[in-house]
Amino acid sequence: LIAELSESVMMDPTTAFTTAKGDEAAGGGGGGEEDDEVRETSKMRRLLELANELKNGHDQYTARLAILSLLALFQDILPSYRIRLPTQAEMSVRVAKETKKLWDYERALLSHYQQYLKLLERSWERGKGLGSKDDPPSALAVTSVLALCELLKSAPHFNFRSNILNVVVRQMNNKQCDEISSACCSAVGHVFKTDAQGEVALEAARLVAKMVKDRGFRVRGQVLRTFLSLPLRVHVDEAQAAKLAAAANAKKRKKDKEGADIENEMREGSSSVDKILLARSQADTLEAVTLTYFRILKSEDLAAEHIAELLPPALEGLAKFAHLINMDTVVDLLSVLKSLLKKVDALPLDASLNCVLTAFQTLQGPGREMQIDQKEYVTPLYSQLPRLATGTSSRQHTEIALKCLDAAFIKRREYSTVRIAAFVKQLCTVSLHAPPCTSAPLLAFVRQLFQRYPAVHQMLENEQDVITSGTYEPDLDDPEQTNPFATSAWELATLKFHYKQEVESHASGAASLRILQFPAEAPDRVRKNMVRDADEMYIECKRLKKKHPLESRGQDRRQQARFITPRKTG
Repeated sequence: LIAELSESVMMDPTTAFTTAKGDEAAGGGGGGEEDDEVRETSKMRRLLELANELKNGHDQYTARLAILSLLALFQDILPSYRIRLPTQAEMSVRVAKETKKLWDYERALLSHYQQYLKLLERSWERGKGLGSKDDPPSALAVTSVLALCELLKSAPHFNFRSNILNVVVRQMNNKQCDEISSACCSAVGHVFKTDAQGEVALEAARLVAKMVKDRGFRVRGQVLRTFLSLPLRVHVDEAQAAKLAAAANAKKRKKDKEGADIENEMREGSSSVDKILLARSQADTLEAVTLTYFRILKSEDLAAEHIAELLPPALEGLAKFAHLINMDTVVDLLSVLKSLLKKVDALPLDASLNCVLTAFQTLQGPGREMQIDQKEYVTPLYSQLPRLATGTSSRQHTEIALKCLDAAFIKRREYSTVRIAAFVKQLCTVSLHAPPCTSAPLLAFVRQLFQRYPAVHQMLENEQDVITSGTYEPDLDDPEQTNPFATSAWELATLKFHYKQEVESHASGAASLRILQFPAEAPDRVRKNMVRDADEMYIECKRLKKKHPLESRGQDRRQQARFITPRKTG
């Protein structure tokens, strides 16, 4: 029955909300839930009754099938614009028959869609906690929330989007069912990524920020990671100019209200992007996101478990959006980062690396005019590199470490040769003990340092041929106090015999000062390829071809039999 009803609706959606005259008597009303405008038992009404557990004989399996069928139908028939019902004054005016038919269809569609959303919300409320708060939700409740997530993805600009957002955002931190939490986070992240106008993304960002604040930051880390999907591109200063332009346009609209109403309706039906509205939306979104990040960083108890879980995504988000903030926020951010870096060893590795990366990107973006010695951020990076040698964290955090190294030595010019040599020695030491997926990209970066800073080529010479004073001190936290030129990069000679071909190739290339070939040998590309090979369990075998000893090595050589000596005569 569900398949037949769904197929008939798909064939002609205009007849989905009405029934034939002969069936009017057979249609028993839907009870108190049915809308006053639609009193017939239409095809969509029958599907809604099948999806209601209380009306189909408490059959959850049938209710789930009906919910999923209605989801597919609404995803197909919902328009891409927001429906505005006609007012009483508009209804009193005589209009064309086609216009009246369209109004009736849109009113019926909106009514049934609202009933479907209410049904999903009631199904979730009934089944989210069967016995106690720790019990997992029922299968029907899970299906209802997943249907809301799919509707948010497919129709974020349609009516009742705020109702869907409220339910989905609340369940982003669902602790009873990981499937619900992941689906809700994915749906909100999809809205952040695909919203071209920025209005829906702004509403969702404010709801997420409010939820994080109201729950005292006791939320999952993936809730905060959804902010990373935001494609924010508007600087705060540009947003101020956009707000002034919007205020000027508002004054013009007050003078001509009829023209403003027509312009608003045309904008809703148009697919073009209003740049002024987009700039304002992105500026307000950036404000809500950065405010959430700062509240986490300025929390009194950073050692608490729930705060420690949110530090890495908060710092990662600040590293991504740091180039968009203004100068006043830069000063405040750098002071917070300095206080965090003083206890960098107590932070998780991803949090400490993201802290360094945020500082570098802030100084290279809006804070580039500030005369600040970046040694305060280079030194913590040097002390955190040995933590990459552990197998549990190396694969996960190598990408962030490469970004930090690139920001410290490639995107900016380092004038301290001792500091560069200390990092070369530290990277070689870490590569000797780290897994191959970390060793190869770090050695590729060492080759990049040799290519950019020729003054550190001395690290490749024999220790006995170099005239220096003192000894190398690898245990010091300050790279400039380690005296790196008192030793050599002898680890490269050992890594030449590594069992992994990529590690052996980059170690030999660094030792022979072979130029790095971009983009194939870029450190990040090397890391991605090795991680992919490890996931696919791919093992590259180096095949050596040998010629047969009886084959000719040159075309001018006529002698074919190599081991036959001609007899001497005479």
